[in-house]
Amino acid sequence: MQFGRAFLWGLRVVAIAVLAAAWGNSALAAQCTLGVMADLPVTMQGLRAEVPTKINGRDTSFWLDSGAFFSIMPKAKAIEFNLSLEPLPQGFYIMGIGGDASVDLTTIKSFGIVGHDLKNMQFLVGGSDFGNGLIGRNILGMADTEFDLANGSVKLIKPLNCGDTPLINWAPGKPYFTVPLLPSPNSRDHQFRLPVAINGAKIVAEFDTGAPTSLLSRRAAERAGIDLSGPGVVASSGFGGFGRRTEKGWIVPVASVAIGDEEILRTKIDVIDNTILGNTGPDMLLGADYILAHHIYVARGQRRIYFTYSGGRPFLTEKSSDAPVRSAPADLPAGKTRVEAVTNAAAAPKTEADYARRGNARLAAHQYADALTDLNEAIRLAPKNASYYGFRARAYAASGDSGRGDADLDMALKLDPANGEFLQMRAYRRLERKDKAGALADAEAAAKVTPPSSLAAAGLAFLFDELDQPARAIPLFDAVIAAHRDDNQLGSLLNGRCWMRALANVDLDKALDDCNRALKRDGMRADYLDSRGLVHFRQGDFKAAIADYDSALKLKPDLAWTLYMRGLAKDALGPATAGKADLTAAAAMQADVAERAAAYHIGG
Repeated sequence: MQFGRAFLWGLRVVAIAVLAAAWGNSALAAQCTLGVMADLPVTMQGLRAEVPTKINGRDTSFWLDSGAFFSIMPKAKAIEFNLSLEPLPQGFYIMGIGGDASVDLTTIKSFGIVGHDLKNMQFLVGGSDFGNGLIGRNILGMADTEFDLANGSVKLIKPLNCGDTPLINWAPGKPYFTVPLLPSPNSRDHQFRLPVAINGAKIVAEFDTGAPTSLLSRRAAERAGIDLSGPGVVASSGFGGFGRRTEKGWIVPVASVAIGDEEILRTKIDVIDNTILGNTGPDMLLGADYILAHHIYVARGQRRIYFTYSGGRPFLTEKSSDAPVRSAPADLPAGKTRVEAVTNAAAAPKTEADYARRGNARLAAHQYADALTDLNEAIRLAPKNASYYGFRARAYAASGDSGRGDADLDMALKLDPANGEFLQMRAYRRLERKDKAGALADAEAAAKVTPPSSLAAAGLAFLFDELDQPARAIPLFDAVIAAHRDDNQLGSLLNGRCWMRALANVDLDKALDDCNRALKRDGMRADYLDSRGLVHFRQGDFKAAIADYDSALKLKPDLAWTLYMRGLAKDALGPATAGKADLTAAAAMQADVAERAAAYHIGG
């Protein structure tokens, strides 16, 4: 995240003084001591590093984002907590992947984090909604930072009397990797930048816990000799950041990623068809996937980064299958032998929370059996904690055994019946088991407790669609769209409301306007064209419907619903069997397509 035409240097950053005071004078004067200012307990939610927080006394959570200069939250979060907004100077905006976005400012009277109550804490408000607020470098970069996501911890550390001592206290006497910490372009912005070599080509990367998976710019990929139309390259889309739009890109095979003394061979990485944060941004984001696979200490005073390999795949791009890490370890203190770098041997968990955090980290790293082992132990130690049952249900689902997680969801909701996330999870599971009545009951219960402006409410709207309740979904979209007018997901939200209105056969003029706005904003997309085709069909404009269905099928030929609807539109124009070929092809693709249409009083 960068800022244009105005800067935040005048904003109050009270966290530094409060957390430094908490550290106090615990350091010993005569030896190198690492004073822990704050140990942030991290629970991995997928590849998002979540920490518990409080806003004016109410429990919530934020995600850690070492790629964001300043802490920020989406407008929906500010609405949820009734936070007042102040305008920033005219011309102020932030820049991120997907372009720029306007923002406001909010001041939280009481912001609770790791047992500290930070008064009058300021956050930017705006940009595209990732689903949560983000704690940025105004906190994460204010001291040395130790990232140990695999064991559920990010520490802010103040070293004393350490000089050039290697700061790897978690693995004393063992081999480690090292790489320079590059100076930030702006001395007041404590970035996490480092040199990396992709296929031997030198580039600048940045540790970014806010990026779930690592990302390479097109310019850097081409500099590394990667042929974006070559063998093994797969087109991709949906890369987004704070900006108003999403970007296209590719998943590419990469022969070598060298970071200091570490080299990762034969992997795959996402490439975005653009720069990352403009010309002054890094060439690469080393995302939560890479950070999760390592234990990292960023020593700002030494301008060094120390790290060890924690295990697992360093890059979790969808089609990645990393080969083992090849290492040439850093020089060790005098008298030590150069040996192969070893997996980080962290202290064993001691509490149920330790086991739960490590279990979620292992789940995020796709280490399902180990994740279940840890979550089993967390539940054994704390059998009344609803969250742990929900975590284990997710682990069972990820491992392909959703059935064993059903009892966990039931127990989680018995212990915490107003948990909207777990209610949505169970509703989908009940749908899979053809229990529509139970799923509908869970969906309605979730609707009562889900913040109406949040993206979770949009997820509920699509759930009601699955339950053949499109009219129920429409008002859910209204509040979400109102809070996301500058969001990179606005087109999808508008298309969702257009689709629901068309299915329910209500407010068709408004539905058409939604679809047109979505298409104007995001371009010709098959799902948007399909939605507009249904609006035209409902309006009796069968020629326009066929034109949209033709365009959608040209982009994506295997859409059974679109083929079926085009067949019905052709029949409506006559002769009666004009659409037979489309109807037959659609039924061959999806046997129940006619039944699904009939549920909305279409066809017959």
